[in-house]
Amino acid sequence: MNTSVDPGTRAGKKQYYRNGMHVPYVTAWTAEFVPQPKIVRIVGRGGEGIGYEDEDPVTDRRHEALWVRSGLARGRGEPDFRRINTHRQKRAMRYSLCQVCEEPVLDPNAEERTLHLLGTDTPIAEGETTSAPPVHPLCAIESIENCPPLGRGWAAALVDYSPLWGVAGVVYDPVTLDPLPSPGRRPNDLTHVHVSDKRIRWTLANFTVVSLHGVTPVSPDELHAMAEADERRAGAP
Repeated sequence: MNTSVDPGTRAGKKQYYRNGMHVPYVTAWTAEFVPQPKIVRIVGRGGEGIGYEDEDPVTDRRHEALWVRSGLARGRGEPDFRRINTHRQKRAMRYSLCQVCEEPVLDPNAEERTLHLLGTDTPIAEGETTSAPPVHPLCAIESIENCPPLGRGWAAALVDYSPLWGVAGVVYDPVTLDPLPSPGRRPNDLTHVHVSDKRIRWTLANFTVVSLHGVTPVSPDELHAMAEADERRAGAP
C-alpha cells in the first residue's frame, strides 16, 4: 500500500498516511526491521554485562545499556502501528518533539509545560516514569480517536519538567543470559531500569524513559479546549 504526503500544513514536516490514517512520527515501518545479533557476555569499562560480538560503542551502547538495533526508513514498506522506532523515540524524547507530528512541543521564546498522554485508566502520578514522548493537544485528540489501546483508557497531564530517568527494555539473567520476565501487567511490557541500577548493563534497551514532575492532570474537556485553542492559533493570519 503506497503512502502519501500530507497536503495540509503541519508546519512543513513530512507526514505519512495509510488508508486515510495519519502515521505517527515514532511509528516503526516494516523496512526498518533489522535482524538482531546474538547476545553475549562482555566485560567493559563499566563492568560485566550483555553485549554484541560486533558491538559498536558509539551506536550500540548508551547510558551503560545495550540497545536494540533498528533501521531508519520512515515511509518505506508498511507502518507497524504496534511498534515504535527506537531512534525516533529517543530523538523525540531528547528534543521534546511531538510523537505524532515531529514538531517541537515547546515554544523556544516562552517557558511552557509539556503535554503527556498515556494509555492508562489511572491519573498520571507525580514522578511517574514513561517512554511516551510528549504530544500536542491536537495530536493527542487525533491519537485518542485512532489508537485502539487509547480507546480502552487514557490519561493526560501537563508536566513542568521531565528529566532522563533510565531505559525501557528486557533485562537478562546474569547467570543464564536468558531474558527475565517483566513485572508489567502485560506479557510484552518492557522493564523500566534506572540509569543507576546495577541491572542497566544487563538490559537490552528499546526506549528512553523520563520521569514526570510538576504534574497537572488534564481532563477530557480541558484537552479538547486546549486542542481547539491550538487550532484557532494555527488558523490565525
